Amino acid sequence: MPGRRSRRLHRKTHRPRILWRRGRAVFARHARRCCPMSQVLIVDDNTENLYLLRMLLQGHGHTVAEARHGAEALAKARHQPPNLLISDLLMPVMDGYTLLRQWKADDRLKAIPFMVYTATYTDIKDERLAFDLGADAFLVKPAEPEALMVSITALLAPPNPTQPSVRQPQLEEKALLKDYSETLFRKLEKKVESLQQTNRRLGAEIAERKRTEAALRTSEARYRQLFQAITDPVLVYDRTTLACLAVNEAAVAEYGYSRDEFLTMTLRDLYPAEDVPALMAQLAQSGSSLEHRGLWRHQTKNGEILSVEISAYGLTYAERSACLVQARNVTEQQRLEEQFRQAQKMEAVGRLAGGIAHDFNNLITVIKGYSELLQSRIPASDSATQLLSEIYQAGERAGALTSQLLAFSRQQVLAPQVLNLNTVVSHTEIMLRRLIGEDVILVTTLSPTLGSIKADPGQIEQVLMNLAVNARDAMPQGGTLTLATQTVQLDEAYCRTVADLSPGDYVLLTVSDNGCGIDAATQAQMFEPFFTTKPVGKGTGLGLATVHGIVKQSGGYIAVESTVGQGTTFQIYLPLVAEPVPEGRSQGRSRTLPQGTETILVVEDEDAVRALEIYVLQRCGYRVLEAADGQAALHLVEHEPGPIHLLMSDVVMPHLGGRELAAQITRIHPHCKVLFLSGYTDDAVIHHGVAKADVAFLQKPFTPSTLAQKVRQVLDGEAG
Repeated sequence: MPGRRSRRLHRKTHRPRILWRRGRAVFARHARRCCPMSQVLIVDDNTENLYLLRMLLQGHGHTVAEARHGAEALAKARHQPPNLLISDLLMPVMDGYTLLRQWKADDRLKAIPFMVYTATYTDIKDERLAFDLGADAFLVKPAEPEALMVSITALLAPPNPTQPSVRQPQLEEKALLKDYSETLFRKLEKKVESLQQTNRRLGAEIAERKRTEAALRTSEARYRQLFQAITDPVLVYDRTTLACLAVNEAAVAEYGYSRDEFLTMTLRDLYPAEDVPALMAQLAQSGSSLEHRGLWRHQTKNGEILSVEISAYGLTYAERSACLVQARNVTEQQRLEEQFRQAQKMEAVGRLAGGIAHDFNNLITVIKGYSELLQSRIPASDSATQLLSEIYQAGERAGALTSQLLAFSRQQVLAPQVLNLNTVVSHTEIMLRRLIGEDVILVTTLSPTLGSIKADPGQIEQVLMNLAVNARDAMPQGGTLTLATQTVQLDEAYCRTVADLSPGDYVLLTVSDNGCGIDAATQAQMFEPFFTTKPVGKGTGLGLATVHGIVKQSGGYIAVESTVGQGTTFQIYLPLVAEPVPEGRSQGRSRTLPQGTETILVVEDEDAVRALEIYVLQRCGYRVLEAADGQAALHLVEHEPGPIHLLMSDVVMPHLGGRELAAQITRIHPHCKVLFLSGYTDDAVIHHGVAKADVAFLQKPFTPSTLAQKVRQVLDGEAG
């Protein structure tokens, strides 16, 4: 074809960027040809591409008009012809090739420069096709702004007068008069020549048509490849009848229908029956709108309900007004998002409950402590002994309640140890039988090859008791409660469906009953604190919330399967550890408080708790120094001439916490030992609710006897 071609490699992709201009090259390195500011029509179905081109052109003073496809561009150009058209190739309704062909066939438009600017068709054959159809320039995205403006400026520049124009072929007329025979011969000769010219013209038109048809077939084949390559289900339906016209392979795989089955269906068939009215209302509301996005439910061939994110676009398909629908399955995404929201809600409620429990533990420490001290000083025959016992038992119940609050909020300080779950189940079995009553049969199926776990045995017993009570209440007429253990391996595919669960070996505890079962609505809330289905006064709503908190704090996961009328199964997965279970050792409990003469510094910001601690320690013979906060404790230590054998400090205090205080005091008194006390803590002394092995810790609420024993153990080096 006439003209010259300039080729330059893209600086980043190293692909050729080619620009043609009939009659002259316009991609010269130093092109500085000036032109008046012009009207430029840009055609692209990509909003971002339109925006970038518009900003670039307007920044150089040009006026910009936009179109989303070829049909819209033709309509705008015929109404108000531009000075230059820049068009993409792959667009809905009318692509760039069709637009180019019609542009060059239009007498008003064919003289206006046509630039192809595309990243879709970059094959040399597609480039040649564009030029065969009459393109004035061809540029591959993304082009540097400076290079793009050089090309645009050159296209808008006036023609160079030194360049010859292309002439149309013309036929010469001859006016020679001869005799009749010669005249007849010439007429016949001209007729033959005319027929030959017509034949050549028809042949050229046929060849052109074949080339165009081949190009269209290539374009359609690429459309089909793109259609089938999309990983999300895509279908095309008739906007009038809603009949399905085409589907890709992803739709066949997702929904379970064959391609032939799809072609006998309508759009309504993909929606659950209860959602069809809303679908029809949406279609009626959208009217002539060609685009729609939204979240809907689709139903597969086997009845499974999927949550899908719909993106719909209008197009012409087989000369019919149609709509292309892309359906992205977001069912799993929604499930994970719901898990995340639930975790956030539990965390917020847990922080509130943990703070309340911390304050309660200080009060319970005082109540239980003084009631125990009074009981030790009053003869057993005294009538006040029973009253004090009731006070102490009330403190015990209050302590159990705060323990549950801390458990579900995962702020309880655990004392984990390597143990065999079968041993815990066996030790708890007698208590569980009393708990569930005679109408419920308890069956245990314990694996003889069960691996070890690392958990707080007291908390695991709490889990068993809470689940047993829950099962008992679900079987008011009696039934069977089954406890089973086994070692299982969770693979990556399963763990992807559960937040915060890693692949590996686990010990599985299964607690099953054949009671009334739990409906779906209750299952969605069953682990929430204070949620209960029991009558007022019959439950606190903390049972399953406590179980959930203990399992999560122990690094495990709890799942539930339930069918109304058939029963419920709880599955608790606890990480398996390689450490062996240590041999147990029995310890006798002394009836008297251990004694000592060492100097102990007590630091506690709660006055009542501090007074109790001082009273108990002085009764045990210790010399006691006291401070209400960390700053006062440091001041006292600086003026204390003698040694300090033990720092007994609360962990959470204003201004200066227990950990920081201990670090400063042990620098002054290197041999001073440390005992921390707290109801709960997020401090570094406690890591994720578990006391570090080298840290001596006593959890509130405590009794005078446990305090005295713990102090003696720390001073004697028996407690870490």
